[in-house]
Amino acid sequence: MQPGDIVTTILHDFPYALYGSLLVATACSFLGVYIVARRVVFFGAVLTEVSVLGVTLTFLPFFALPHTVGSLVVTLVSVVILSQLLTGKKMPRDAVLGFVFVSSVALRILIMQKAQRVESAEVENLLRGDILFVTPDLFWIMAVCFGVALTAHLLFSKEFSLIAFDAETARATGYNAGAWDLTFYLLAGALIAVATHMVGDLFVFGFLVVPPVAAMLLVRRVPLIFLVSVGIGILSPPIGLYFAFLFDFPASPAIVGVSCIFAAIAFLYSVVRKH
Repeated sequence: MQPGDIVTTILHDFPYALYGSLLVATACSFLGVYIVARRVVFFGAVLTEVSVLGVTLTFLPFFALPHTVGSLVVTLVSVVILSQLLTGKKMPRDAVLGFVFVSSVALRILIMQKAQRVESAEVENLLRGDILFVTPDLFWIMAVCFGVALTAHLLFSKEFSLIAFDAETARATGYNAGAWDLTFYLLAGALIAVATHMVGDLFVFGFLVVPPVAAMLLVRRVPLIFLVSVGIGILSPPIGLYFAFLFDFPASPAIVGVSCIFAAIAFLYSVVRKH
C-alpha cells in the first residue's frame, strides 16, 4: 500500500479511529501530567482496569446497562471508595491499589468465562479496545467528557496544580486537600472510564504516563510540561496509525509505541544535556 493510499484509507474508511485516538491521546496526555506529578501512576492503571471491569459487568443480567454507563458508574464508585482508603493510615497506598488492581482483573476474567453474552470477539475488544471502529456516538460522548474536564481544570488550574506539584504548600495555605483530591479523581475517573471503553486500557494508560514523562525530561516549567505532553499526544496517533496500516500492526500498540519513541528521544536528549 502506497503512503497516499494509507492516508486516504484512514481518512475515508476509519475517520473516527483518527479522531478518537487524537481526542483520547490529547486528553490523557494532559491529565497524565497531574497523575505523574502526584506520583500516583499506579492509580491510573487501577482506574483503567476498574473501568474495563465496569464494561464486563454490563454483560450480567442484573447489571444490564449500556457499556459506557456501566464503566462510568463502577469507576466513579471506585474512585470515591479509593479516595477514602488512600487517606487512611492502616494500609500502605500501594497495597490498597494493588488489591483493587488484582481483584478487578480476576473478577473480570471470571465474569467473561461465565456470562452467556460474552463472545471471543467481545473479550478481545474489552482487553485491547476497538480503535478502528470507534462510533460517532462514543466519540462525541468522549468529546463532551473531555470538554467538561478541560473546563474544570482551566477554572481551577491553580488549585489542581498546587495540590499536584506542591501539596505541602497547599495544605499550609489552607486548601482542603481532601476535597480537591476527590474532585480531581472524579474528573479523572470519568475521563478514563469513557476513554478505556473507547480505545482500550493499553492506550489510555500509555498516554497517561508516557507523554508526561517525556515532557518532564525535556522541560521544567509547568506550562511547558503540559504543552509538550499534549504535543506528543497529538503527534503520536496519526504517525502510529500510519505505521499500523503500513506494517499491519495492531493500531493501539502502534500508537503507544510511537509515543514511547518520543520518550526515548527525550531521555537521550536529557542525558546529553546533563553532560
